[in-house]
Amino acid sequence: MKPILVADWRADCIAALADLLLGPNGPGGADLRRCLVVFPHRRPARHLMHHLATRADVPKPLFLPRMTAVDQWLPALARELDPAPLRTAGLLDRVGLLREAVAALPRPGPLRALAAAPERFFPWGRHLAGLMEELLRHGATPQDLHHLQGEVHDTAAALLERLRAIHDGYLRALDARGWTTPGLDAARVARRADELPALLAGWQVFLVGFHAPTGTEMAVLRALAEAETAQVVWHSDPALARNPARAHWACREHARWLADWHARAEPLGPAAQDTAPAVRFHEGFDLHSQLGALRAVLADPGARQGHGDTAVILPDTGALMPVLHHLPVKDVNISMGYPLARSSLLRLVETVLRLQETSPGPGRYAWREVVALIRHPYVKMLEPRPGLPLRGLLREMERAIRRGGTVFAPLDWAPDPAALPEGTLPPEADPEQALALLREALEACLTAFEGLGSLEALGRALLGLARALVPEGGEQTWHRFPVDAECLYRLTAVVVPALTDSHISRDPAGQGVLFSILRQMLAAERVPFEAEPLTGLQVLGMLESRLLRFARVCVLDATEEHLPGSPAHDPLLPDPLRALLGLPDARQRAQVAAHNFHRLVAGAREVHLFYHTGVSGSGPLGGRSVRSRFVEQLLWEEEKRLGRIVRGNDGGPLDTLALPVRPLPRPTPGLAKTPAIHARLQRLLTTRALSPSLLDDYLACPLRFFHKRLTPLREPDTVSEDGDHRELGTLVHAVLKDFLAPLRERRTNLAALDPAPLLDEFSARLEAAPFFRQMPYDLRLGLRAVGRERLRRFLASSPETTVVLLEHPVQAALAVDALDVRLEGTLDRVDRRPGGDVVLDYKTGALAPPPLSAWRDEALWERVEAWEPGRDPGLLADLHAALRGVQLPLYGWLYWQTTDILPANAAWVELRDSGAEKPLFGERMVPHERETALTELTPLAVRLLVRHMREDERFEAAPGPHCAWCPFGFSCPLPGPRPRARG
Repeated sequence: MKPILVADWRADCIAALADLLLGPNGPGGADLRRCLVVFPHRRPARHLMHHLATRADVPKPLFLPRMTAVDQWLPALARELDPAPLRTAGLLDRVGLLREAVAALPRPGPLRALAAAPERFFPWGRHLAGLMEELLRHGATPQDLHHLQGEVHDTAAALLERLRAIHDGYLRALDARGWTTPGLDAARVARRADELPALLAGWQVFLVGFHAPTGTEMAVLRALAEAETAQVVWHSDPALARNPARAHWACREHARWLADWHARAEPLGPAAQDTAPAVRFHEGFDLHSQLGALRAVLADPGARQGHGDTAVILPDTGALMPVLHHLPVKDVNISMGYPLARSSLLRLVETVLRLQETSPGPGRYAWREVVALIRHPYVKMLEPRPGLPLRGLLREMERAIRRGGTVFAPLDWAPDPAALPEGTLPPEADPEQALALLREALEACLTAFEGLGSLEALGRALLGLARALVPEGGEQTWHRFPVDAECLYRLTAVVVPALTDSHISRDPAGQGVLFSILRQMLAAERVPFEAEPLTGLQVLGMLESRLLRFARVCVLDATEEHLPGSPAHDPLLPDPLRALLGLPDARQRAQVAAHNFHRLVAGAREVHLFYHTGVSGSGPLGGRSVRSRFVEQLLWEEEKRLGRIVRGNDGGPLDTLALPVRPLPRPTPGLAKTPAIHARLQRLLTTRALSPSLLDDYLACPLRFFHKRLTPLREPDTVSEDGDHRELGTLVHAVLKDFLAPLRERRTNLAALDPAPLLDEFSARLEAAPFFRQMPYDLRLGLRAVGRERLRRFLASSPETTVVLLEHPVQAALAVDALDVRLEGTLDRVDRRPGGDVVLDYKTGALAPPPLSAWRDEALWERVEAWEPGRDPGLLADLHAALRGVQLPLYGWLYWQTTDILPANAAWVELRDSGAEKPLFGERMVPHERETALTELTPLAVRLLVRHMREDERFEAAPGPHCAWCPFGFSCPLPGPRPRARG
């Protein structure tokens, strides 16, 4: 056996390999055509080509060697050993065969029901197919695992108990159909490994960079090495060639390899300089702090020249997009896969699936899901004909949705083309044609996914969706979004064929099964980047960095959960059980990660390790994130070298990225009143009558008053799925008015009346109300029952009285300085009782009557009377805290001004709860205090509000409970509760 050549992991393995190929021990010269170089993955081949192309001493032209990755090489060898054409089975093919194998088991027991239900079998079948592939790649013969009940899921225990029979039946099914898999190809080559030297006769084979090969790979490598057909080359600790026992602990696998083969190692090329890299540690508090530090490192003027020899390593590939946004350079070369599950395309597909899952019937969909669809960026940028965008029509459709019910039929939406607002479509566009094109696009998103009965039909629907997104002539739009375009290509070129061309594509299946299969396939799919050309800053995953060397290495998110990483949850075969089947477990995977990491660090001159601590880790048992064990080792070595404990920002190699804590800037609440605002206010006060609710708006929050009353801003139209409270209040007012109208001017004991007519009238009107029909069934039942009960309580709590007025309009003028301000309102009800008239106001919402002290607080009312602009800025808030509002006392004043009858009291009727009356003035308030409150203090408060509107220089913001529901909270500078989402 030839000695194993060890390229010093402090040196460039690609350069050492090129020297070997061109030197006396290699083919030499300019013809490397009979040379085969096998790498663990595809990336090193591109770097070797680039090295040979740019090396000055290499004669040109040059016939390159044949270069391949082991996952491509083994299937090619299988075809040469057995030229019979075999079809490679996809995931769905394998799941279908496994289901048949489980169903064919003798005495299947609890597995019989599993095999009979596709929706139950597929998730387990996917894990089972992965296990079968792994067993084949490692050359392991599975054994049944018994007595696992209570250790794993019951279904997993049943499958593992029959694992050998399932495995054998699965292989027989593959053989009977003439199918193969990548794992089966590797197993076939490993079984006939002794034939490989003859097959590769005349070739010089170099097996470069392997560290922990699978069982089948190891069998192939050993057979070729023992026959001296191949030369094995490692990129590892050079101590393996001198004294393997003293090699770095991360190279333990290579030392074991030498012992198993009874081989010896020799150095490849001259020894590299024994200089340790300069390592810096950057400890942040989250990902964004790491990205800020990374940007600072790469933007350093002294480092910019070396971007071509710099690598940003991402153990977590999900961080790719944030990293690309933070890099200070645009010349970036990416060599890694990006999860399709994080793409905008997946969000669109998920929306399309949810539309069907929440649909109450064909063509009808939940309004929220329809809005999510038409708001998706891909749908909004649709341009089915050049110069004919659909954004305007989609905007009008959303308006129609928000003004309707909880269910919407998009394909039935047919607006009048002549009534479309200006700017909806380009001037030269034909509205009828645009609406027809919109319906075609919506059919691809909606109708095409209705009533699907097989995976083949689902694949065709997805292909139709992709074609709708890229209409004829619309390819240029996608050139501006290369990542999105690659995701779309991945969907059509990989996912759709897998759905339409599998063994189970035509099997009948329900919607739940189909959508579950699609979601799991999309979650497992990754979008590769074309890492061409080899220029600029390199962004790689940890596995993609194998065999490569960079002068500057930046490892991001180097936490224990990513490096080496927590074992993925496998419900079929948890990590502690893997060793029972001869499969690598978390310990072996951590050893592989350690070799990759330390090899990368050893070859660099400058290393930056970024990590965060303190935030919660992932997984059900995830605790606080901690730096990786590999980072801990490097930090410990630095501490040994320095002879002290390294602390953050102490001049040593550890930089602590602290969260900057600064005092909160004082907000400038409110809005200055410009001349234009003053003019608009003046028009409001002189041309319109002021309502009590308008004055209450100003008292509660002047800034909200400005937005609501003086600007065209309005709350967005939205569908209220839990009922429209304002509409409900209007309905209750109307029902009570009609019920009490026949009783006017008659003394009546309301509590003695039969409540049935009132309750039945309420139910009838509620059933006919549009807002009620769009509520969910359970909420409709609840609202009907609660409404009837509260009205029954209202009658039972009502005293004997004489109803005088119902829904009666009142108005009066109030002199405020030189301005006569008109005030008007509508009294819900006025009763005549033994003590005098009482003004009643129905309340279906919460209420808080003012305390008696509010009317007796002489200091407060002196402040109200003495207010001048620029003085006493807290007066408005204090008045609001005392009175809670001026609406009901102002109703009493308006009634007095209109009828010349001073009411004895006013009260709220609390329809929300017991239906009882909550008086404005309590029993302890003597008559002359009530008279003063209505005739003097109430107009005094109104005058203050009007003067404050006119003369104060700002609309101040007043935080309070109303902030949670304020639709204008987006513009409020004060901290506090933000407005809750409505729709």
